[in-house]
Amino acid sequence: MTHLRTLAAGLALAAAGCGSGPVPVSGTVTRNGDPLPAGYVTFEPDPAAGTTGPGATAPVQNGAFALPPDHAVAPGKYLVRIGPPMLGSGSDKALAATAFKPWETTAEVPPGGGTLAFDVPAKP
Repeated sequence: MTHLRTLAAGLALAAAGCGSGPVPVSGTVTRNGDPLPAGYVTFEPDPAAGTTGPGATAPVQNGAFALPPDHAVAPGKYLVRIGPPMLGSGSDKALAATAFKPWETTAEVPPGGGTLAFDVPAKP
């Protein structure tokens, strides 16, 4: 009977520590070391690494982004795409000079969420 209680307690602790639910993610985006004035960052789950669930997109403004709470992502590995302001996004026309082809990298979102930093190369 003691073994069953120990096993049940261990399973309860393991389930509580899984943390597979959505977590907050925010961070910074620079381009060649300077804050990206405007753009977007998209997180796409990497199923080959065992990450499943929905992805999310957030706008980048003045070098910062934050996934909205209703679009948080699960911990795991992601393909990350960073691009210039989307057409019709309302960004100032002066930002058109900062346009570049979308850049891809990978990132891991830790179990508690967190802050990530990305630096898009000048010539991706």
